[in-house]
Amino acid sequence: MKFLQSFLPAGVAFLMLTAFTGPESGSPQSDFVACSDRGLHSNLSDSVCIRTTLEHADMPVELFVRKFPARRDHQGEVWLIAGGPGESGASFYADINFFRKTFANYDIMVPDHRGTGYSSKLCSPEETADSVAGMALAGEEWGSCFESLYADIPRANSFSQRNAARDLEVLVSTLSSNKKTLIYGVSYGTSLALEYAKLADGAIDGLILDSLTPGPSDPFSDLSYRSQTTDRVGMALLERCAADSTCSLGTDAIQMYRALLKDLDAGVEIPGLDHVPNGDLRQFLGLLLDVPVARNRIPAIISSLSARDPAAERLIDKAIASVEAYWGEITQFQQATSSIPLSAIISGSEFNGRPELTAEALVEEKSALGFTSPLPALLANNQFPLYPSPPPLAMPTSMPPILILQGTMDPKTPYDSAVKRGAMLQAVTPVAVLTLVDAPHAAYLSSQDCLTKPLSLFASHPQAVSSQICAPANASLTFPE
Repeated sequence: MKFLQSFLPAGVAFLMLTAFTGPESGSPQSDFVACSDRGLHSNLSDSVCIRTTLEHADMPVELFVRKFPARRDHQGEVWLIAGGPGESGASFYADINFFRKTFANYDIMVPDHRGTGYSSKLCSPEETADSVAGMALAGEEWGSCFESLYADIPRANSFSQRNAARDLEVLVSTLSSNKKTLIYGVSYGTSLALEYAKLADGAIDGLILDSLTPGPSDPFSDLSYRSQTTDRVGMALLERCAADSTCSLGTDAIQMYRALLKDLDAGVEIPGLDHVPNGDLRQFLGLLLDVPVARNRIPAIISSLSARDPAAERLIDKAIASVEAYWGEITQFQQATSSIPLSAIISGSEFNGRPELTAEALVEEKSALGFTSPLPALLANNQFPLYPSPPPLAMPTSMPPILILQGTMDPKTPYDSAVKRGAMLQAVTPVAVLTLVDAPHAAYLSSQDCLTKPLSLFASHPQAVSSQICAPANASLTFPE
């Protein structure tokens, strides 16, 4: 989340528990032990950790799980499933006290997906903590990473969403108590949680889906259309600006921005543009949509660039600082580095409905858009070993109750698509939607004031939660100068 940057059932899977004593494996144990990094940050101070070795189809992986013990009488577990694909459980660490307070009677379980964090990596040692660039890939590490992936393609292809769901089934059934089990998935984590729910056979008491991914039948369900999704939210922002007398762009906000883009595409020199990362204004503004404070400055940035105002440099730098501060809370943890190889392999194999898409075609598409995402370009130039997307698992006749948390200004997982998918899920389970007015992606980051009561009620009585609307204070849409 950085700014610029065949099935074996659980009873058959090989399972070995070992204590976590740091990035390296520890000696065999039968339970969690104090995490060796618990002294590095107050949020981790009482966390306990474990390593689990699983094997699906002769492809063993070691998985890391961190547990934050319940602060009140223990009633079960809440499993936090990170997004990506490519993000580790460390995405939740900066906000872990919110979850621990909201679910005070539950152990908070935070696994690292296969390929992320302290779990087995696709490229080792290149993606391990003690390599040249830590868990990120340094320039000189890319070559050896690709060599190892292509030297063992079956292993590389075993790092799939389906196997990650199988991993989760074993982890939950093995490491949880026999009490209540709730799953909280974010973004890609919602897709993984639903995949797991099809395998779990009634073992879950409730699913919380934060920023729900579109369903397979949605016309914009795959990542190759991410820029179109981003653009719709960006243009909605400018429409709101045009209707707001305090917005610096005025009633012609969209027309002014299109005129600016026309000048940009024609090669007109625009003071301040050199402060935009890579000089790509469309992508820069698209990335700002994820961060409310930075998003709200978009009209002022467009206005100053359009007027060739030297103040544009300051506004752009200020927006970048806001974004870096926002994501910096998450990326301060060592294992928070996203895995590019994992993201590329899963995204290219399972979430790209246009594998024929070329870089040239993307350039043509981009010219018609005002706000874009870097993801489609990564899909079009994907050089990683991909695998055939597996056939979808059958929808069970029943599922646990579902609570969807969805922002109306989400530039990654569209609000309308989430509501549509929720309506389809209602055929097999009760579904409630918490609509978060003007909130962007990942509700737990910007909308905590709206989440506490519904989440607490859902934990106690999942079927008692009804659809509702809330306007989170930290996501309010305003237009500062």
